[in-house]
Amino acid sequence: MKSGIFIASILLLVGCASQGQTVPAVIDKDAVIEPVIEQNAAGEASIMTNPALKSYREEYVNATEHKAFAQSESGAWSWKSNRTSIGYAIDNALIGCQRNNRRYEEEYPCKIINIDGVWAKEH
Repeated sequence: MKSGIFIASILLLVGCASQGQTVPAVIDKDAVIEPVIEQNAAGEASIMTNPALKSYREEYVNATEHKAFAQSESGAWSWKSNRTSIGYAIDNALIGCQRNNRRYEEEYPCKIINIDGVWAKEH
Protein backbone atom coordinates (compact mmCIF):
# COMPACT_ATOMS: atom_id res chain seq x y z
CA MET A 1 0.00 0.00 0.00
CA LYS A 2 2.80 2.45 0.91
CA SER A 3 4.65 1.69 -2.33
CA GLY A 4 1.46 2.45 -4.29
CA ILE A 5 1.16 5.86 -2.60
CA PHE A 6 4.84 6.52 -3.26
CA ILE A 7 4.47 5.66 -6.94
CA ALA A 8 1.36 7.83 -7.23
CA SER A 9 3.24 10.70 -5.60
CA ILE A 10 6.14 10.33 -8.02
CA LEU A 11 3.76 10.27 -11.01
CA LEU A 12 2.04 13.40 -9.71
CA LEU A 13 5.38 15.17 -9.31
CA VAL A 14 6.49 14.12 -12.77
CA GLY A 15 3.23 15.49 -14.15
CA CYS A 16 3.83 18.79 -12.34
CA ALA A 17 7.37 18.93 -13.70
CA SER A 18 6.10 18.46 -17.23
CA GLN A 19 3.84 21.49 -16.72
CA GLY A 20 6.86 23.75 -16.04
CA GLN A 21 6.48 23.83 -12.25
CA THR A 22 9.46 23.31 -10.00
CA VAL A 23 9.63 20.05 -8.10
CA PRO A 24 11.48 19.87 -4.77
CA ALA A 25 14.65 17.77 -4.90
CA VAL A 26 13.85 16.10 -1.57
CA ILE A 27 10.37 15.29 -0.37
CA ASP A 28 9.89 15.54 3.40
CA LYS A 29 6.82 13.50 4.34
CA ASP A 30 6.41 15.55 7.54
CA ALA A 31 6.64 18.94 5.84
CA VAL A 32 3.60 21.19 5.78
CA ILE A 33 3.04 22.50 2.29
CA GLU A 34 1.48 25.94 2.12
CA PRO A 35 -0.35 26.83 -1.10
CA VAL A 36 0.96 29.89 -2.89
CA ILE A 37 -0.84 31.09 -5.98
CA GLU A 38 1.08 32.78 -8.74
CA GLN A 39 -0.72 35.94 -9.70
CA ASN A 40 -1.08 36.45 -13.44
CA ALA A 41 -4.71 37.53 -13.49
CA ALA A 42 -6.01 41.09 -13.67
CA GLY A 43 -9.03 42.85 -12.21
CA GLU A 44 -11.37 40.88 -9.95
CA ALA A 45 -9.77 37.67 -11.19
CA SER A 46 -6.58 38.69 -9.37
CA ILE A 47 -8.30 38.41 -5.98
CA MET A 48 -7.15 35.03 -4.70
CA THR A 49 -9.48 34.03 -1.87
CA ASN A 50 -13.26 33.79 -1.69
CA PRO A 51 -13.48 35.90 1.51
CA ALA A 52 -11.39 38.64 -0.14
CA LEU A 53 -13.52 38.55 -3.30
CA LYS A 54 -16.71 38.69 -1.26
CA SER A 55 -15.42 41.64 0.77
CA TYR A 56 -14.31 43.39 -2.42
CA ARG A 57 -17.68 42.94 -4.14
CA GLU A 58 -19.93 43.61 -1.16
CA GLU A 59 -18.00 46.32 0.70
CA TYR A 60 -14.94 47.75 -1.03
CA VAL A 61 -16.70 48.60 -4.30
CA ASN A 62 -19.27 50.70 -2.41
CA ALA A 63 -16.81 52.22 0.09
CA THR A 64 -16.02 55.93 0.02
CA GLU A 65 -13.13 57.32 -1.99
CA HIS A 66 -9.52 57.32 -0.90
CA LYS A 67 -9.53 53.57 -0.65
CA ALA A 68 -6.97 50.88 -1.40
CA PHE A 69 -6.95 47.08 -1.56
CA ALA A 70 -3.73 45.16 -0.79
CA GLN A 71 -2.99 41.47 -1.30
CA SER A 72 -0.09 39.03 -1.04
CA GLU A 73 0.56 35.99 -3.22
CA SER A 74 0.19 34.02 0.03
CA GLY A 75 -3.51 34.93 0.01
CA ALA A 76 -3.37 37.56 2.80
CA TRP A 77 -5.32 40.75 2.07
CA SER A 78 -6.73 43.95 3.56
CA TRP A 79 -8.43 47.08 2.34
CA LYS A 80 -9.06 50.50 3.83
CA SER A 81 -11.36 53.33 2.80
CA ASN A 82 -12.53 56.78 3.83
CA ARG A 83 -8.98 58.03 4.38
CA THR A 84 -7.91 61.68 4.08
CA SER A 85 -5.70 60.88 1.08
CA ILE A 86 -4.81 58.12 -1.35
CA GLY A 87 -1.43 57.88 0.39
CA TYR A 88 -3.03 57.10 3.74
CA ALA A 89 -5.37 54.56 2.15
CA ILE A 90 -2.42 52.79 0.54
CA ASP A 91 -0.33 52.85 3.74
CA ASN A 92 -3.21 51.58 5.89
CA ALA A 93 -4.16 48.81 3.46
CA LEU A 94 -0.55 47.62 3.28
CA ILE A 95 -0.18 47.67 7.08
CA GLY A 96 -3.38 45.63 7.47
CA CYS A 97 -2.28 43.14 4.83
CA GLN A 98 1.19 42.81 6.38
CA ARG A 99 -0.39 42.05 9.77
CA ASN A 100 -2.34 39.22 8.12
CA ASN A 101 0.77 38.08 6.26
CA ARG A 102 3.45 38.06 8.98
CA ARG A 103 4.54 34.51 8.26
CA TYR A 104 5.07 35.08 4.52
CA GLU A 105 5.71 38.83 4.18
CA GLU A 106 9.43 38.50 3.43
CA GLU A 107 8.92 36.02 0.59
CA TYR A 108 5.47 37.16 -0.63
CA PRO A 109 5.08 40.85 0.27
CA CYS A 110 1.74 42.59 0.22
CA LYS A 111 1.11 44.78 -2.81
CA ILE A 112 -1.60 47.26 -3.68
CA ILE A 113 -3.90 45.82 -6.34
CA ASN A 114 -6.64 48.48 -6.44
CA ILE A 115 -6.79 52.21 -5.65
CA ASP A 116 -10.12 54.03 -5.69
CA GLY A 117 -11.61 51.37 -7.96
CA VAL A 118 -8.73 51.36 -10.46
CA TRP A 119 -6.69 48.15 -10.76
CA ALA A 120 -2.94 48.53 -10.17
CA LYS A 121 -2.01 47.38 -13.67
CA GLU A 122 -4.18 50.17 -15.08
CA HIS A 123 -2.19 52.94 -13.33
